[in-house]
Amino acid sequence: MKPRQVVPGRVYMVTRRCTRRHHLLAPDEFVVQTYEYTLAEAAQRFDISLFGWTTMSNHQHVLLRDNEGQLPRFTGHMHKMFSKVINPYRGWTENLWSTEQPNHVWLVDPEDMFDKLLYTLLNPVAADLVEEVAHWPGASSLAQNLYGRERIIERPYGYFRKNGPMPPTVTLRAERLPGYEHLSQEEWKEKVFDGVRKGEKQERTRRTREKRRVVGRKAVLRTNPTSRPKTEEPKNRLKPTVAAQNPERRVAALDILRGFLEAYTEALRRFIHGKRNVEFPLGTYRMRLLGARCAIAPILESGKRAFS
Repeated sequence: MKPRQVVPGRVYMVTRRCTRRHHLLAPDEFVVQTYEYTLAEAAQRFDISLFGWTTMSNHQHVLLRDNEGQLPRFTGHMHKMFSKVINPYRGWTENLWSTEQPNHVWLVDPEDMFDKLLYTLLNPVAADLVEEVAHWPGASSLAQNLYGRERIIERPYGYFRKNGPMPPTVTLRAERLPGYEHLSQEEWKEKVFDGVRKGEKQERTRRTREKRRVVGRKAVLRTNPTSRPKTEEPKNRLKPTVAAQNPERRVAALDILRGFLEAYTEALRRFIHGKRNVEFPLGTYRMRLLGARCAIAPILESGKRAFS
């Protein structure tokens, strides 16, 4: 398992599948409430900015900014809390999530972030499950992306203690993507709405060409949670770590990740051979938690830290 560079301030798309592609996230009111509650609680706990999310029946997509370099703790906590509630609800005794690491894709520029936001929102339409994003019964940030409203999510009944550490309510919000702060709320709404409508139209054209039909909302709600897709999962799938439409920016980002891996590998080699004062590169996560010396970003004149 390769180490990941965890740098505060980066924007990611996080994806994770259910074990063996089972439909354990098949939507109903309780599953949606539990997902939104655990997502919002974990984001609040670890200072994560949420930009968009969608749960399919057997996987999730979340767009976020890791403000304090806490992404591994965020995903670990959120996925643990969600599975602790849903496993007994489903009568499921095995692991809910795939044993693979969640896939974290670094989104380099605002255009890449917006492209992945549309991808996330349109996922149910692209999978031929519903005609429009608004028809999807699973968790989706579409309404919050369009209107910018906060939602209060109550703690799911049945698992968490009434007087336990998990709060009775949490606030779920979808923040504006970085790079689009100059737009008014109405302009941002129109940009998201136009992108979604264009994507829905493209998918309708594709289905007509391929003579395919959508499954439909009612059929989705009848999904057996222990079922699996009949299609064969692709083998040896590529797992990207960077999304950048600009070739130069993509190469630069990949160079940063490659340089981190090389520096980390060398530092770890020296550490194992007894040189405990070796400095690990910026973005080292686990070794920092274990007390190893790690590089920190320099302080700029503005008082903020500079991150690659």
